[in-house]
Amino acid sequence: MKIKDITYFLEVVKEGNFTKAANNLYISQPALSKNVKSLETEMGTQLIERNSKSFKLTYEGEIFYKNAKESMDIIQQELNNLQDTFNSCKRIITLGLPPVIGSVYFTSVIASFKSKNPHIDIKIVEEGSNHIKSSVEEERIDIGVVIFPIEDENLITFPITNGNVMLVVGKNHRLSNLESIDAKELKDEKFITFNEKFMMYNKTIKICKEAGFEPDIILKTSQWDYIMEMVALDQGISIMPEPIVQRFKNDDIKLISIENSNINWNTGFILKEDKYISKTLKSFIDYTIKEINND
Repeated sequence: MKIKDITYFLEVVKEGNFTKAANNLYISQPALSKNVKSLETEMGTQLIERNSKSFKLTYEGEIFYKNAKESMDIIQQELNNLQDTFNSCKRIITLGLPPVIGSVYFTSVIASFKSKNPHIDIKIVEEGSNHIKSSVEEERIDIGVVIFPIEDENLITFPITNGNVMLVVGKNHRLSNLESIDAKELKDEKFITFNEKFMMYNKTIKICKEAGFEPDIILKTSQWDYIMEMVALDQGISIMPEPIVQRFKNDDIKLISIENSNINWNTGFILKEDKYISKTLKSFIDYTIKEINND
């Protein structure tokens, strides 16, 4: 009896449909039907009722399904234990981290985590949130930190922080005396933004489009401190995460709330949906969320 045939059978039962199961398994429906038929031949009994209008297991199929699922759960648990044993020797976490988020939250957290867990190595790959998402999906990295929301059924998420995005202007800018502003009033302004690799670029575009205009972007960069310096010199305005701006601590800039905007700067971990979460990785996730939210 092949584990693959049992896995295919369980997927068919879960979906109650050969076509959906085949799509999930990335095989053709005829191939899936052949594997299930092979399993039935080996078991010497019919497992799925072929004459029923709706999907239905035979009596023998019900018994086989129950025992097969329990057996596969045990096998998966043993495989997880084996993975943990392997990871206890390896203990390397490859973390995708946007420079912006890293500089605000993760420098001290990673240092603290490593001091408590010297046997765990953390390899950091610096990319923008948009690139980190694809790196996680393609399994080039174990886990990523991105700006939410992330709408992708192939990813699982662990929220870390919540924050606001604000308009940032120089202290001598014509809007600097305001405490809040409607985004519509920014139509004729020059924008300085993160480049397309960063989720904040998407958020800036979205805020402006919802206000009825395309932003006039005169500069795109990956350096948040450079954006702040250019704004302070009154070369343009920017929409930035409040925690980043607060870190800059420059008297030559002013933060202004954006009215009627539901755009936030919420961050979190993302992992590929079917990725096994080792004890090492889980401990890092739990430690990071606890430390950042206790600050």
